[in-house]
Amino acid sequence: MIYGEKNMKDAVVIGIGDYTVVTDNTPITTIGLGSCIGIVLYDPTTNVSGMSHIMLPEIGVKKDKIGKYADSAIPALLEEMKKVGAKIEKIQAKIAGGASIFDFTDDILKIGDRNAKAVRDILKEFNIRLVNKDIGGKRGRTITFYPENKELFIKMVKKEPNDICEKTI
Repeated sequence: MIYGEKNMKDAVVIGIGDYTVVTDNTPITTIGLGSCIGIVLYDPTTNVSGMSHIMLPEIGVKKDKIGKYADSAIPALLEEMKKVGAKIEKIQAKIAGGASIFDFTDDILKIGDRNAKAVRDILKEFNIRLVNKDIGGKRGRTITFYPENKELFIKMVKKEPNDICEKTI
């Protein structure tokens, strides 16, 4: 697959509710972030990076797949990164997603906003610096993180299927 000029042939692709850690320059990507949040954590002093595709703010009483929820995915991702040499006090974050694809009036149904808030709150709780974000709006995103240069490449469909917006944060 190729997104823009970025070659995705060798990328690790994660799905909804998944997370992964890499210890080399292998790109990590996730597709189809609507109200979901894609979070990238990386230690700039080591070559340890991770990504999670978070679907909902909290796990609640049902003990489901931990990667689906902000309050369980972020601690799990941090723990996996620590196991392979990341220094927790050095880790930085970039996030994208949290769109409001549908126009709901009830705040409880504004999952994108709730996801973004939960992720920011958990990052603050763990003293993780949020260095950049691309959240909100009404369009879905596909993101790819490049550990080599710490860039997060974002591809977003605008109004028409062929109307693509691309940027790097």
